[in-house]
Amino acid sequence: MNKKEYYDLVSNTEINKTREQEVTGLYKCEFDQLLLKVISAADEVDFFDEERRALSYKEILSPEELLGIDAINEGIVPVIDAYDCTFIVYLTKEAKWAKFSTVDKTIYKKRNALNTVL
Repeated sequence: MNKKEYYDLVSNTEINKTREQEVTGLYKCEFDQLLLKVISAADEVDFFDEERRALSYKEILSPEELLGIDAINEGIVPVIDAYDCTFIVYLTKEAKWAKFSTVDKTIYKKRNALNTVL
């Protein structure tokens, strides 16, 4: 599966209402519809493209272990492991997709659309 196929898959995924309630309750905010679809599709796709791994639903619910920060209070939702200590994340406070480096805890490449960060 390549990036486009992954994006098409999540774009066409039906939102899992149970997961929606759980993650929005955890983060205490409303989520972008595409983010909810990505979370709903978690566990359906593992690796895609050369250096991308979709996170499992369990990993999305435990972001501190992956990112090494208080991601929930910071409003950072990790969804894809982009390798080299980098994750593709959704920033709930800014409603943007971005990359996050676990090495120096920086957020970069903020974009409005997931497919421009993939």
